[in-house]
Amino acid sequence: MSFRVTGTMMFNRLMSNMGQATKTMADLQEQMVSLRRLNRPSDDPIGASRAQLMRSSENDYKLYTSNMEQARSLLDFTAGVLETMSAEVVNVRGKLLSAISPTADAISKEVIAAEIDDILRSLMAEANSNFGGMYIFGGTQTESAPFEITREGASGVETVVFSGDSGRIRYLIGPNNTMEVNEDPVEVFMPRGEAKGLFNTLIGIRKLLQNPDNLSDAAQASLLSDKIKEIDDVHNDLVRSLGRAGTRSRSLQMRADLYSQAEISLIERRSEIEDADIADVALRLQNQQTILEVVLASSAAVYNSNLMQFLK
Repeated sequence: MSFRVTGTMMFNRLMSNMGQATKTMADLQEQMVSLRRLNRPSDDPIGASRAQLMRSSENDYKLYTSNMEQARSLLDFTAGVLETMSAEVVNVRGKLLSAISPTADAISKEVIAAEIDDILRSLMAEANSNFGGMYIFGGTQTESAPFEITREGASGVETVVFSGDSGRIRYLIGPNNTMEVNEDPVEVFMPRGEAKGLFNTLIGIRKLLQNPDNLSDAAQASLLSDKIKEIDDVHNDLVRSLGRAGTRSRSLQMRADLYSQAEISLIERRSEIEDADIADVALRLQNQQTILEVVLASSAAVYNSNLMQFLK
């Protein structure tokens, strides 16, 4: 049984081919203009789905990296403040040793007491340091200065009170992963157990130097010697806090570097899925132009052939 291919069938087939060639050419032209292989999900549903997952992961990395940058800035600022305070406490220790010296008289001790009172005020100002509108040593009470002089006499500061808390501030730095970015001010500055705390220690040293109880030189020197351990304990608290802030900052830097590398890798992989290879697209576009010209020529030949047969 023979099957006769009519002119109409040939013409319809050619028109279909021409439509397909025109559509392919239009898709290639769109890729050439947009520089993207995927301009809509229907272009490659699986590829589009993978690209969307990668983009979501990129956004997560951007969030974590941004949080880590903010956390590092806060930790570095905190470390700088603690380093300054540590140096001032070392200065107090030196002055205390000078006051214990047998050559120190009552007048020189009064001068040292006044200097320590000044250092105390300076340390309190450092403890009230503000970073970006946030008081860094107030725990979670970050909107107001946590330390305040509530009693002051002719001889100097008598009482410093703390109005913050021991709450910790945490930043999200990864999936279900947070890091504390503030120090517990109670552990660093305030009395706890046998520790008298930074401010009370300095107030005690200043009072002892002023000698309101008229102690003998030997008794005063003995009590001042006992204060050496207290000042060392205060300094150790500051150094430990400084070490924690520095360690966290370095840890965040390492993690941020890893996240940046991961984000770059995701962007490159997504580009392979979404972006067009311009050289390849240009070559295919040229080939498609040739195919379309052949289809148009074939269509013209079939149309002319059918027309001649009709005229006969």
